[in-house]
Amino acid sequence: MNASHMLGSMRRHVVPRLSRGVSQVLSEPMAWNQAPTVVTQLANGVKVASKQTFGEVTSLGVYLDAGCRDETTQNAGASHLLKQLAFTGTAKRSRSQLEDEVESMGATLDMSSGREQTSFEMTVGKADVAQGIDILADLVKNPAVSNLEKEKEAILRSLDETELPTKAVIEDRLHTCAFRDCSLGFSLVGPFEGIESLTQAHLQTYVDANFTADKMVIAAAGPLPHADLVKLAEASFGTVPKAPAAEYGTKPYFCGAELIYRNDEMGPLAYISVGFEGVPWRSPDVIGLMVAKQVLGSYKKNEGLVPGTISGNRTINAVANKMSVGCAEEFDTFSISYKDTGVFGFYIVCDEVAVEHAIGELMFGIGVLSFSVTDEEVERAKRELIISFLNGDGTTASSCAQVGQQVLRYGRGVPAAEMMLRINAVDAEDVKRVAWKYLADQEIAVTGLGPLHGMPQYYDLRRATNMHRY
Repeated sequence: MNASHMLGSMRRHVVPRLSRGVSQVLSEPMAWNQAPTVVTQLANGVKVASKQTFGEVTSLGVYLDAGCRDETTQNAGASHLLKQLAFTGTAKRSRSQLEDEVESMGATLDMSSGREQTSFEMTVGKADVAQGIDILADLVKNPAVSNLEKEKEAILRSLDETELPTKAVIEDRLHTCAFRDCSLGFSLVGPFEGIESLTQAHLQTYVDANFTADKMVIAAAGPLPHADLVKLAEASFGTVPKAPAAEYGTKPYFCGAELIYRNDEMGPLAYISVGFEGVPWRSPDVIGLMVAKQVLGSYKKNEGLVPGTISGNRTINAVANKMSVGCAEEFDTFSISYKDTGVFGFYIVCDEVAVEHAIGELMFGIGVLSFSVTDEEVERAKRELIISFLNGDGTTASSCAQVGQQVLRYGRGVPAAEMMLRINAVDAEDVKRVAWKYLADQEIAVTGLGPLHGMPQYYDLRRATNMHRY
């Protein structure tokens, strides 16, 4: 055996192991002078996670693997009603007592509900952590379902009167279109069919099925030792029951279809979204699709440091220079992941006379991802993605939310260093591979609102996902 062959053999066998070992060391939070996320599981299945930092305030949160996806056709809208009822009082605290208690601590209290996650979050002084945990436990273990009849009329009136951002409405309708045969397609913002007929029993059924120990994460960020948080969580959440045996759930079917709301009288702007089936959070291709999304970028006319007309981003440049005046007011690309599926696509706002041009440029940009992505584009996209990932507000509240969400998704905290290493490992070939796998000649869901007389037929949009190169 000659020397060059031996050297080649050493490279094949030694270098991968060395690279993996170095990566594991570099991904440790301590190597970046960051506090690690520590996770403990209580006897009943509740996970307790914390990231200890310096300061005078501590952010606490209860994160639940539950959202509108966990509703049924009988209680659709339950998560929205629970969100509206959250701070109307519990069996232990009336509304006024809850408000006075939170105000006397100088604390903040918030509750949010999404498609797969519900969170109760609170920021308190470090001396009030025990009281904060007690309040959160009260809100989660004793939600105000008994206040439904008293509050329902005001909630329904608010639902009718509240003007929602158009982007949120379009995203909601895209999910309805794409996952119409699954609860993942249930509305998150309304209108909710049959919500006026929901009763306290419907809400209690939803709570009993989803506010359970195995779906719950208690998270904290601040000057709180993990052992102290575990003791407090054990005292307040140690009796939360486990979920009853659940039926086997199948992966949601992504439906290629369109859901169009044409209204030529609502103004000159059309609002459109096109979605492809994406990947789950734990997919090995999730980072590749994130980078692909960043390669396409986002754009808003007459905003930003670099004008779109001279942008180095091909899609932005094409949209901004189309017909010499541009074909869109703004567009945004997205890559949304869930536990077993996802949605990748774009949202665009354009003049009614430029609908076909605007959609065409974005569809072409997505098609090109499978064939013609340069190293320069990918490196720029990775830098932007890392900056967006690290560019938080630096508060304990954002850190706590990140910890809670990561433990729900992955069962552990994901260090920023690890995420940076994963992003930096993506190259142009990876982007082309994932784009070819998930975006080339695939089914699409399409929705639009406004003057859509220039909207291409669905058949033509579906054909636009398949590029013929000669």
